[in-house]
Amino acid sequence: DLNQHIDNEKCTKIRKQIRLKRTKIKKYKKQINDYSQRKHKYEVQKSILKDRNSYSKTDHDATFMRMKEDHMKNGQLKPGYNLQIATNSQFVLFYNVYQNPTDTRTMIPFLNTIQETYGHLPEYIVADAGYGSEANYMAIIDNFNRTPLITYGMFIKDKTKKYKSDIFNTQNW
Repeated sequence: DLNQHIDNEKCTKIRKQIRLKRTKIKKYKKQINDYSQRKHKYEVQKSILKDRNSYSKTDHDATFMRMKEDHMKNGQLKPGYNLQIATNSQFVLFYNVYQNPTDTRTMIPFLNTIQETYGHLPEYIVADAGYGSEANYMAIIDNFNRTPLITYGMFIKDKTKKYKSDIFNTQNW
């Protein structure tokens, strides 16, 4: 409509004003289109992300994690999975792969999966300090009615003489 109006107009000043108006409209139209595309892109990303903090563009199921074999020592994040293994006398009884980067948040879903698969759990749940958290202890005791044999993260440090005598630790007051 504006194009026809420009073509029909004889006065150059009026044509210039109409062109300016057309330019503004095109600019806003382009901006709205750009925002619409971005909104769609963000919605797709949010649906892939679900309840995680990150995901890999090449492997949507992977979550970014700090790997132990970081040769550059720069804390680089790489896409990965958290493999959990249940063993007895060095035999693997069960395994599962999770998107959670920490063992602490993975323990309860792992125990639930074992219980659903086998119908029961062992009397004692043994794990390293990476699984030690109040939430995990309480869930094992209250929800699973089992005994946790899991040290907490500061267990070894708490036992040292230097730590016990440090006046800046609130536990020593």
